[in-house]
Amino acid sequence: MEILNTTVSLFSHVIFIAMTNSLLRQLFDWSKWIKNTPDNIGRLKVFILFLSIAIGYLVSNFILEIVTLSQTLFFSFQ
Repeated sequence: MEILNTTVSLFSHVIFIAMTNSLLRQLFDWSKWIKNTPDNIGRLKVFILFLSIAIGYLVSNFILEIVTLSQTLFFSFQ
């Protein structure tokens, strides 16, 4: 059962990080925030990646915690 929980957590983190990365790249017009120079483009990609990891990990942990609490609540009433 531990392997299943670890695998689900890993896939959840990866999926939410990928979703956040996609949303951050498509949703915001980053040219309004920074100048479009070749140096800034590389730095912006790294910044978006780190921001995606942070937000995706937080959202994934929140969802997994809600699922765990729901399971605990469900099994406590049986």
